[in-house]
Amino acid sequence: MANRISRITAYVEKRKLGFGVARLIMMSGVNVRAIPPDEPDPPDALRRLEQALVRVLSPEELRELQTLLESDR
Repeated sequence: MANRISRITAYVEKRKLGFGVARLIMMSGVNVRAIPPDEPDPPDALRRLEQALVRVLSPEELRELQTLLESDR
C-alpha cells in the first residue's frame, strides 16, 4: 500500500490538479513528488504536509480526504 503522503498527493491532484500539488509543495516545503510511495512517511514531512492541507483544500474536501485515509487502513 502507498504511504500516507502519496495518498494525500493523489487526492490533491485529483481535486486541484497539478496546481494544487504545486501549492501544497510550496506551502509545506515538502517535495511530495520525491517521496517514493513504498517508503515510510518521514514524520516531519507528513506533519508539515497535513498543516498545509487546510490552506489548499476546502473543509468538505478535508473531511472526504480524512474518510478516504481512514478507510485505507
